[in-house]
Amino acid sequence: MKRLAPWLAFGGGIIVLALVLPLFQPAQPREVRVTRAEALRIADEAAAQLGVAPHTLWSALSWHDSALLVKELERDPKRREAAAGDPVIGPRLGAYRINYYQPKVSKFPAPYVTIDVSGRTGEVVTSHLRDRQETVGANSTEQQLRARADAFVRSRVLPGAPNPQFESARPTIIRTRTDWVFRYRVPTTFPIGKIVPLLDIYFSGDRFAGWDLSEEYGDGMSFDNNNGSGIALSLIRFATMFAVLLVLVVVFLRKYHAGEVGVETAGVLFIATMLLLIVCDFVIHGPAAEGIGMGGLDARLTSYAQIGFKFLFLDLPISLMMFLAWAVGESVARERWGDRLASFEALLRRDPINATVGRSVLTGVLTSPVIAATSFAVASIPLLLKTAWPSDGNGPAYVLYLGGPLVLVLFAAVDALLFPIGAMLGVLAYASRRHMLGAGITVAIVLGVCGGMCEPAIGHDLQRFVFSFGGILAAVFIFLATDLLTTVVAVFFGAMTAYGLPLILAARGELLTTLLVAVAIPLSLAVIFAVSGLMTQREVVYSHEDLAPHVKRIIERERVKAEIDAANRIQAALLPLDVPMLAGASVASHYRAATEIGGDYFDFLPQPNGEIGIAFGDVSGHGLTSGIVMAMAKSALLVQVGANPSPRAVLEVLNEIVIKTAPKRIMMTFFFGLLDPTTHTLRFASAGHLDPYVYRAASRRIEPLSSWGFPLGVRRRDPFREHTVEFSGGDRLILYSDGLIEAVDDDGDPFGFDRFERVLADAGHMSADEIKKSLLAAVKKFTHNRPPEDDQTLVVVSFDEVAPQRAFVVDTVSAQAAETVN
Repeated sequence: MKRLAPWLAFGGGIIVLALVLPLFQPAQPREVRVTRAEALRIADEAAAQLGVAPHTLWSALSWHDSALLVKELERDPKRREAAAGDPVIGPRLGAYRINYYQPKVSKFPAPYVTIDVSGRTGEVVTSHLRDRQETVGANSTEQQLRARADAFVRSRVLPGAPNPQFESARPTIIRTRTDWVFRYRVPTTFPIGKIVPLLDIYFSGDRFAGWDLSEEYGDGMSFDNNNGSGIALSLIRFATMFAVLLVLVVVFLRKYHAGEVGVETAGVLFIATMLLLIVCDFVIHGPAAEGIGMGGLDARLTSYAQIGFKFLFLDLPISLMMFLAWAVGESVARERWGDRLASFEALLRRDPINATVGRSVLTGVLTSPVIAATSFAVASIPLLLKTAWPSDGNGPAYVLYLGGPLVLVLFAAVDALLFPIGAMLGVLAYASRRHMLGAGITVAIVLGVCGGMCEPAIGHDLQRFVFSFGGILAAVFIFLATDLLTTVVAVFFGAMTAYGLPLILAARGELLTTLLVAVAIPLSLAVIFAVSGLMTQREVVYSHEDLAPHVKRIIERERVKAEIDAANRIQAALLPLDVPMLAGASVASHYRAATEIGGDYFDFLPQPNGEIGIAFGDVSGHGLTSGIVMAMAKSALLVQVGANPSPRAVLEVLNEIVIKTAPKRIMMTFFFGLLDPTTHTLRFASAGHLDPYVYRAASRRIEPLSSWGFPLGVRRRDPFREHTVEFSGGDRLILYSDGLIEAVDDDGDPFGFDRFERVLADAGHMSADEIKKSLLAAVKKFTHNRPPEDDQTLVVVSFDEVAPQRAFVVDTVSAQAAETVN
């Protein structure tokens, strides 16, 4: 079934595309046949007829629609589709516009020559020359030029103006000449509201300067092309890009300092992305600068300056984001998802012809229709709800306006690199590791939407933004189900399909041929590449020696982390889960390790005779070594208590164990006592541990339980000494580790015994749990909640009343759980 899944996805994607694409087709330019190269050739010939030499001018070729007609027809797709066939409206709805600019002359206020060429027929629908104001000409009158204008109109049937009727003549008087515009109204039966189609004939002095098609509102209303929502969304996208860049910089610097990222592969992606964007810039620089002026610069310098700004504020940040996203994302993905990088990394390691890469490429090709289909399916929701309308979308913008089919391929390639690596790799890997995959998917979708991946062709700015998550959603699930290279390939062909397929279905003739060739070439290369790799039957398997140094460090760190996690679980099992319940007494405890593995230890050990053993230890230092010594000591303690629980005997045995097995310079302080609940008597011995405190209720004073002795692990020593202490009703026993006494504030001053004793004196009359909370709160306030530098352990026993004979009970089922912080 897994092998069939890509083929099923391919078939399902094709079916969905066939069902939803008709909703988007009415807004596409209908039956466009002329290519950009052919339009430029036609425009050069028309410009020459106006008496100019096109090869001496700077030209910018773009695509032009009547803004008034588009606004009038956009909400009625059927009327928009029908308008394409009307002899008056059709030529005004789609034409190549070639603007010619004079060198070393300010680009504004207008181009020198404008030629519009119909995308359907190749006919010239506008040919207008604008002389500079200093050009000398005649001061002709309306009567002198009107006959020539009428004769020109009668001499041919102009596309978009089949039966023009004279309306007015408008002079423009300048110092060197008088220019004239003769306006003709063009009758039409097509319903276009208050819009009036016009034909304008121009004269510069007494020189014929061409004609153009125009439109205006019949009631004199001005045209409002305000696009505030579009500007706001663009700002959101830029803000998102720079916010992501900032986050990646911070994470990268932290990981780079830790030696967890490599820059070699990231550098390759940085250069590849930069080169790809620079190629895009030089392909689109002419039309992309249309409508942009920069002071007195001419058109050529303006386009180059626009490239420079785009390079600084878009290309460079995107390339840097790719660098950081790969470095950080690879580092995170290595820890759990290394298999998802194998095929992509094989390409970067110049080992592309193998079955692993071939399988990923073929799967990406087969799943790419799912990305386009999901994009269109989600975008069809507002169309079906009648809250938005179809627009021409990115296909005509890339192919007709900016630079032809090559731009379609280049922009799809940018999407293929940017979104799988920038929006998915690190985000999803990190979220999966933190068991927050749902949140990671949401973040990836938001990033994809803000980046405009597979943006749908709908005409409402806000709804286009909101309903553009379909493609990125499909890409996310392809990544989760396969690997990175599969997703890159799927996004590349999915984006080309989403951007170009509606235009391909509407195109005809030479344009259709060039579009199909542009799509077929990368598709054929990908299939051939995939089959060649699969035929080798060689899988990519990296040995440890093949991995980059930072990858080895990540693997080693993960191995150590796994071992520490295991040790942490073992240590947690060594500590008591519950405190014992004593008749006439209560117990509270607290444990917090300074690192993953602590060196402190405490336990409660019920004895057959009704006594309860209280063990409390502190291994020098903290960390893995201390934790191992502590675990070893507990094992020996359990054995010895079962044989002879005498405190002195317990310490003697533990001392021998630590001497024989613990590393040199490792020592352990230890306290062990046997509490008789029937008499509230404690027999105890200490091996260098801090003296426990007793709060005497009768005198309200603090007494230390002194029992001097060497720590465990010291060879030359005096015998351990055993002591006995009795408790009365209201007394308290407090055992603690030096992590509480030596906790320091911001100035490095320790909490100290004096503060510890003062808190005990003030809180000694409280319950065991309240005493524990008072001590911990005092330490926390003193240290300003700084992380502890040593393990902190605390046990408080409260003798609330004199226990009756044989009233001792140990109940670990219903006992209140001890507080443990790891």
